[in-house]
Amino acid sequence: MNNLIIKAKDTSVILYSLFIGLVFIFDRSIIGFMIFGQQLGKLVVAVGFLATFLFIFLRFYNTHLLKLNQFSSTLNFLTLIVLTFFISLFLYKTDIFSAYTFKSSSYIWTVSIFFISFAVFMDINRYKKLINFFIFPVLLIPFVHYIFSTGYYPNFVMDFFIKYSDKFTFNKASDIMIALVSINFLYFKVENNKFYKLLYSVVSISLLLPLLLLMSRGSFLSAFVFLFGIFIYNRRYLISNIKISAIIILVGGIVFTASTYNVGGVDFNFNPGMGEQTVQPLDQTIQKIAKKHDTRKAFLSLYFENGRIVSHDNTTNWRLDIWQDVIEDMRNKGIILKGYGYNEIIPVMLDPSAPGRLGRDGLNENVHNYFINILARGGLIQLLIFIYFHLSIIKCWHRKNNNFEILLYYIPIMLNSSLDITMEGVQFPFIFYSMLGIFFHLQESLNKKVEDI
Repeated sequence: MNNLIIKAKDTSVILYSLFIGLVFIFDRSIIGFMIFGQQLGKLVVAVGFLATFLFIFLRFYNTHLLKLNQFSSTLNFLTLIVLTFFISLFLYKTDIFSAYTFKSSSYIWTVSIFFISFAVFMDINRYKKLINFFIFPVLLIPFVHYIFSTGYYPNFVMDFFIKYSDKFTFNKASDIMIALVSINFLYFKVENNKFYKLLYSVVSISLLLPLLLLMSRGSFLSAFVFLFGIFIYNRRYLISNIKISAIIILVGGIVFTASTYNVGGVDFNFNPGMGEQTVQPLDQTIQKIAKKHDTRKAFLSLYFENGRIVSHDNTTNWRLDIWQDVIEDMRNKGIILKGYGYNEIIPVMLDPSAPGRLGRDGLNENVHNYFINILARGGLIQLLIFIYFHLSIIKCWHRKNNNFEILLYYIPIMLNSSLDITMEGVQFPFIFYSMLGIFFHLQESLNKKVEDI
């Protein structure tokens, strides 16, 4: 019997790890994979829904099981979040069995993935061989993303997802960003050599920064903040090892330059008349990339007009307009505390102007901000509880490890989530919460090594 349990645990770890890897690489396409006529993403949300109540039950009846006692406050906040959800269902007479109810509230049910991951990888020290086996292919994923996103996406992969998924999509900037941050943070936990860790981080991030800038300013900023955080966190090592720091910065600069030329569409064409190659200067190439999204306008041209925050940048202003409309409309309707509920599209997205905020395909119903979305759906009360939920995880990390290193992971994720559609989907929160559960165990393992020394 014990052997069967051990084999079941081992199998679950392997399958979970493989699934994380597939989501890393193919993000939305794999989430849309059809199993028995149902999207894999819907099954993930359904599992999350059931798991939520299981963990709440365990919170009150057996906190020591699965080592959940260390997350007592976190589970308390999760309980309150679920309570606000059911209160909203009662107030708005919402059908709990409606597909749209689960879709609009998925940001609640994906939370339990953190506890699922924590439970699955509880005996992580037993899987050192598995970690060593997976770590190399995992480290290649940012480079695979770069290849796929620069015009080399394999046709057979596209054909596969077109046939077996609800739709095929190219890798989204936010999904590339969270994979990049997650993998780098993972490598910091499993690799002992600081030089290797820093070199990998600088190379992988430098490679993808120009691409992310071209695709999404929010993802670019998040990745840059993560890189900056790495430098700050390792400042003593970098300062005390000037030669190593110089090598890392030099390599990173070369990679960034080459990547910038590549994603900027620069051609190294031979000029017969001059007998030399014509290369556009790097600063002009960067300007060319940045100009596509007018980065300066997005970050530096915010101003107040008629009591509202406005930007000269159209995309930024579009988001600001939605966020402020949500708050203003909720205040006018007197529902700032309880939100709009879960039975309909957020009203301010129903802009009558063509093509409207829903977009030409009528599918863009998200407000592009994790916190504003929580406010809109569950009200200010639920938003505050969610904030305390995340703070409780950070506090738990600090209590166990006596540091705030987890902020290196948390800050870029939440920054990106404040600027794009992330937690409202499935693949992004699945990666975030899954890796968060793994990081807790890896850090605990590192702490034990230090104690043994």
